[in-house]
Amino acid sequence: MLISFVVVSFNEARALARVKEHFDRLALPQGAQIETILIDGGSRDGTPETAYRLGFSKVVVLPGANIPVCRNRGLKEANGEWIAFVDADCLLESDWLLHAARLLSKYPALILGWPAAPPSPSTWVQEAWHIHWMNKNPALEEDAGEQLVKRDGFRMITTRNMIFHRAIADQIGGFDEALATGEDTDFVFRATMAGIPAWGLPALKAVHLGEPATLRAFFKQQVWHANRKAYRTILKKSGMKTGGNAPLFTAVFLSLLLAALLGAAAALRWPYAAGLVLPLPLFLLALAARTCVRAKRPGMTAALAILYGAYGLARAMDLVGLSPRKFSWKSKG
Repeated sequence: MLISFVVVSFNEARALARVKEHFDRLALPQGAQIETILIDGGSRDGTPETAYRLGFSKVVVLPGANIPVCRNRGLKEANGEWIAFVDADCLLESDWLLHAARLLSKYPALILGWPAAPPSPSTWVQEAWHIHWMNKNPALEEDAGEQLVKRDGFRMITTRNMIFHRAIADQIGGFDEALATGEDTDFVFRATMAGIPAWGLPALKAVHLGEPATLRAFFKQQVWHANRKAYRTILKKSGMKTGGNAPLFTAVFLSLLLAALLGAAAALRWPYAAGLVLPLPLFLLALAARTCVRAKRPGMTAALAILYGAYGLARAMDLVGLSPRKFSWKSKG
């Protein structure tokens, strides 16, 4: 059996040797082989040349292509029965495939993934955001000897660290090339709406070397990731009953932000109007406290509330059309 690893890259030459080294160290299920495919969006740091030198099975260069175009080309180039997407700065644990194989061998159609961890040592921004990801959906179930997040498991999956049966991409039509960002969330959401299981598998351990380390980098990443087109897909397909957490949070944040701005302005004439400022920070602190208590890390509440504020501001800007134009995915750095 052949398993295809697809890496979409842009200016990742520095990390690529470690990524390939971790691919080469993977323990393989009995009778399995892997191929490694790099789809490059037009790097200027020698990423494709580095991939050739490191021995990637295939290297394809698509100058100017956006991420979903690159991902769909990866699907086209892949020959495996199972296809994994891994970011060009993510390192997989050696037993990654063994855990995935237990479930992919049991079910004929399945998507698996898990949030990648930040590098160690991590900054407060990386630590707080990882706490958020690890506690989005804490309900675990056991299947095939693995602990899984099945209910709303799609919320735990991005193309940074995921694997699925290749027939799924054919069934739902691959990645939406009209989306500049959020194509992975949209892919998994559409699969879920089509009745395909998408489960979080904590044993799929990976480290994301490029996790934003500062508040400025985090905000810039969230501005780039925000995509109201993806929200429209959620509204159309599920009426926000499934996958609506982020759009709902954004709408509430925007409402409270407008109230806070109005209250701050009105307080110059009517001091009691300053009370309109309080609901926004209280809302952010309440959400952060819930997550941090769940994680048994109450001391991180303030840090996570700050990140929720940055996240909300970035998503609200995009929702009202104020985020900068996303010329290409290369601007994410």
